Amino acid sequence: MRERLTTAFIAITLLLLVGAGLIRSHASDSAVRAHEAADVAATAEAMGAVISDAVAAGGVLDRELLKPFLTPRSRIVIKREDSTRVVLTGADFDPGAPADQLASAVILGDGEEVELTNVHDQTLEGVWGDRFEVLAVFGLLAILAGVTGYLVARSLSAPFRQLAVAAAALGRGRFDLDLPRGGVPEARAIALALASSATQMRERMEREREFGQHASHVLRTPLTSLRFRLEEIIEDPTLSGEARDATIGCLRAVGRLDQVAGELVELGGRGVLLAGAALPLRDLATQVAQRWADVLDLDHRSLSAAVEGDIELRFTPGPVEQVLDLLLEDVLQHDTGAVRLVFEGAASRLQIDVSCVDANGTRRAPARAAEERIQVVLDSLGGRLERPADGSALRLHLPRR
Repeated sequence: MRERLTTAFIAITLLLLVGAGLIRSHASDSAVRAHEAADVAATAEAMGAVISDAVAAGGVLDRELLKPFLTPRSRIVIKREDSTRVVLTGADFDPGAPADQLASAVILGDGEEVELTNVHDQTLEGVWGDRFEVLAVFGLLAILAGVTGYLVARSLSAPFRQLAVAAAALGRGRFDLDLPRGGVPEARAIALALASSATQMRERMEREREFGQHASHVLRTPLTSLRFRLEEIIEDPTLSGEARDATIGCLRAVGRLDQVAGELVELGGRGVLLAGAALPLRDLATQVAQRWADVLDLDHRSLSAAVEGDIELRFTPGPVEQVLDLLLEDVLQHDTGAVRLVFEGAASRLQIDVSCVDANGTRRAPARAAEERIQVVLDSLGGRLERPADGSALRLHLPRR
């Protein structure tokens, strides 16, 4: 986009310069022609007056009398009463270009006529000047137009580049979008649409999490109560053998139903959030580790990562990136030493252990500076945060989304 806008600025500037030059050339040519026509008419009248005075004083209207009035770009023609003509032509007069000739005639008192013709000056030469100078001016103006166009294009395209990054993040399942707040109306409209989509996806996740919790409570709580009641009935010594066998069968059925209800609730929250964006755990861990390894390297710190469990399980990268970005930014600001990430994938959840490693190789959990903010994000994603008793890591639990 920037390259096209910059090229457009240069092309428009050059077209405007050429157009302005042509208009100016035409206007200058018309003005010069009018001025030269008036000058030729005035010169012809003055020449007629001088010739009349000279002839009245006894002079002869011939070439010698007219030579003082001849210029290199003019021609003087004497038309006598007997239809003879006397022609005086200047050295630079071009008789083959009648369109560029300006003429004026004076009739003398004895019936003779004197016609003065001048060749029009080519004003385009005065307007455009030397070709090398014109090319130099055009080149300088093209450079200025290019710089201006680049700056303007960069300013105009910046919101759209930011929107492209935000759209890619939303496509990975991230909801903390960095959207432009200003710019052209079209960029603001796209930013509003992306923010609305992120909000809808976040609300969908929250509804699904609430549905899972509600379904678990509505289905499994009555089943648990029923199981306890059946167990009490089985322990009743007055119960007959047939009734006891039937109660045991009911208890087994309730157990199977409770297991199925648990599996259904678990499956409801197990699917990936965006199927097209889901990545195998090994690829997701590699991307996150590589990006943050480059960031920590600028602070002369290293990052290592390990993947355990089922490394082929697919997870939506956005929620994982969002939580780890918050945590690792906090680690970068408030902790020292190398960073160790351990990803462990399971059928229903993703576990990530984050620890800082000192020079002696001792692992410890990161500081608690951003723990509250991380927990808020985890709550919206249906995850949780914990610190193992040994204090060696900070453990993140995320549902398989």
